Amino acid sequence: MHLINLYTRVNNNQSTTGIINIVFSLLKESNSHLGVVDALNEAQIHQWLEYALVYVANASNSSNVQLVLKELNTILATKTYLVGTQLTIADVFLYYLLLNIMNNLSNLDKETYLNVSRWFDNIQQDRKLSQKNKLVDFSTIYLANFVPARH
Repeated sequence: MHLINLYTRVNNNQSTTGIINIVFSLLKESNSHLGVVDALNEAQIHQWLEYALVYVANASNSSNVQLVLKELNTILATKTYLVGTQLTIADVFLYYLLLNIMNNLSNLDKETYLNVSRWFDNIQQDRKLSQKNKLVDFSTIYLANFVPARH
């Protein structure tokens, strides 16, 4: 059985199977600003959630981590957020999957994946999202010139 479909949520005698389906059902029930705007937005969010589960969650060795970071760095070169122009559940989901990876990157790796570092630092500044997690340090001299100031 595939990891994506291992989870089931039961609410009001209605079951939802699969992590992505559960995420979307929770978004529909909430008043969150992280949800779907239109059909294209929904498809892109779905794509990113699947990418995060298939590739990022399974990046168990250094070469897989480097490949994921390289792909993300290219994609984030021209983007502030993964989908559209505002924060979505795709960004939050990926943030949590990357938290341990980003914490363990060397300063050189943070500089190598500058677009990922910029994106990640932007997301972690929202204390409602990062909660009590320790902020990843991006204070190297090179990064300090390119990663936006904390707000």
